[in-house]
Amino acid sequence: MLKLVIKFIIGILSIPIAIGTTVAFYDNLILIKELVGNLNLFLWGIASYVVLHLLLYKPTYLYVLGHEAVHAGTAWLFGGKVKSFKATKDGGAVATDKTNVVIELSPYFVPIYTILIAVIYFVVASSYNINSSTFVFLIGFTLAFHIVSTIEVMKIRQPDIVKSGYLFSIIFVYVLNLIVISLIFSMLFPSFGAKNFFLDAWTGSKHMYVAIVKQLFF
Repeated sequence: MLKLVIKFIIGILSIPIAIGTTVAFYDNLILIKELVGNLNLFLWGIASYVVLHLLLYKPTYLYVLGHEAVHAGTAWLFGGKVKSFKATKDGGAVATDKTNVVIELSPYFVPIYTILIAVIYFVVASSYNINSSTFVFLIGFTLAFHIVSTIEVMKIRQPDIVKSGYLFSIIFVYVLNLIVISLIFSMLFPSFGAKNFFLDAWTGSKHMYVAIVKQLFF
């Protein structure tokens, strides 16, 4: 109970970070030169998945498979061992001998299919001269898949979310989503600078905290 209270307080104190990170992400996103000619394809990718999800078909099994795979992969990166792995359209579960807040919440902020698409693109592009249009469309499509599916899953009482508390989990997942997506964009699009993003996020968050302190105490 005490841990939940502490995490709730951390969640409240982290709201300015979420705002500062959001502004920094947007300010750097609109500067991506590589998307100038392909922005419509990127947006079409996002819109296509949203329509698919809402009106035609929800690829639940794919999301569960990716979700549990990220759980397992993150546990392995932290030195844990995966004892069992299960993924079905009705749900999944991974048993490991190590857990922490990053392992528990990692599937909610790691867009695994976007990362796979990016890896495939770089492998293919290293050997063949391919058109990047399809790639940009798929980046938008898979990002929408990750974000929409994550929002939908977080609306139900997921054990991973309940364990850390909703406010803390939402802020933590939201900020790390922006950070992970920014890191992916920095590798895909040379005009998106990860360093500038982090500096802008730091500056924006600091200004938010300073403004709040001034309002409360001065």
